[in-house]
Amino acid sequence: MNGARHRVALGFTCFFLVCLTAVYPFLLYTPNAFVSRWREWYIETAMGTMTHQWLATWFIPEEIIQEVMLKHYMMDQKQAGLESSWDDTPDEKMGADTPRDKFFAAFTQLDQDSFDAFIKENPEYIADGYDRINIDLISSATKKNYNTGLKTTQGDPVVAINAEYGIMIAEIAGEDSLGMEYAGKLAFCTKPERVMVGTCAALFEWGSFVSEMADRYDAMLGINASGFADYEGNGTGGLPYGFLKSEGEKLQSAVGGGWKIIGFDEEDRLQIGEFSDTSSLRDGVEFHPAIILNGENIVSGTGLNDAQPRTAIGQTKDKTVMMLVVDGRQMHSFGITIERCADILEQYGAYQAAMLDGGSSSVMVYNGREITSPTTLSQNPEGRTLPDAFLVR
Repeated sequence: MNGARHRVALGFTCFFLVCLTAVYPFLLYTPNAFVSRWREWYIETAMGTMTHQWLATWFIPEEIIQEVMLKHYMMDQKQAGLESSWDDTPDEKMGADTPRDKFFAAFTQLDQDSFDAFIKENPEYIADGYDRINIDLISSATKKNYNTGLKTTQGDPVVAINAEYGIMIAEIAGEDSLGMEYAGKLAFCTKPERVMVGTCAALFEWGSFVSEMADRYDAMLGINASGFADYEGNGTGGLPYGFLKSEGEKLQSAVGGGWKIIGFDEEDRLQIGEFSDTSSLRDGVEFHPAIILNGENIVSGTGLNDAQPRTAIGQTKDKTVMMLVVDGRQMHSFGITIERCADILEQYGAYQAAMLDGGSSSVMVYNGREITSPTTLSQNPEGRTLPDAFLVR
């Protein structure tokens, strides 16, 4: 019996040594396209985190990591000096006479045929009129592949509509180029004047959950916004990183260095750039990168592979604001790349768009609860405590 155990142990040892001396170098250096894509995905995903970079640095030579991460450097270089610019006469929503026409004129991303069929089966939703429609079909934060009968113009399931606040929420789910699944929510805010930056109650000291900030400002919808200082992993989420302005009050200056100010001006237009004069902004934060500027997708073709939990914000020419949150590092959703985020917003007509803080900060709150699933070490369904959030109130 002991001899058999020794032989098994010896077999495993030999197998390990073969892997170490043959398979490991092959995975590191082969030019094979399939292996290269997975190698790049692994490196970019690990290096794109704040606390798990060791998954790459412990096992992969520095020169290989630097070669892969060069794409990120090149993307940052391409962004230098770019900023948003709006036409003097941006597209406006079409006028309408009847309540039904006004409803569809506001929610231009809603497929009308699917909505009419839904209302035919559920007439109670228009009992108080089109301007009081309130549909909320969202269940658990991790549920995906909804079949509500309601669809967007791009075919994504619609899971919520609130006409009073001008909010429509769609489920976004799919696979990336490597076949990894992702799932999240895309909110359309047709009343941009309702979008603002809210802060935690103890700003510069202690952060708050996005749900708490939504409650503090009596907001219907909220997503995480800027990053925060997290020295040696001990940050409380109360100290925002970079520019911060809320309801016309400037609370902190920009850090610059390639980071973009992302905010709304007095005409409710999303402005993105490294602005020296921020007096015209009413609300804003600072993060990076910009992904769509003046109608141009500026990250398309960059080849970035890192799949992470993501948050992004964008706006169409008719001023509809889009808020995208995609879960990551979980079985129902592995995460999404920056390039894919830009593709999704571009499909819905984004004229300006930028990434916000991602990772374990990514979360969307609607009607008093989290409707996406944050990934935190503590598995806290509320996510992390943060300094600020984009809110719709």
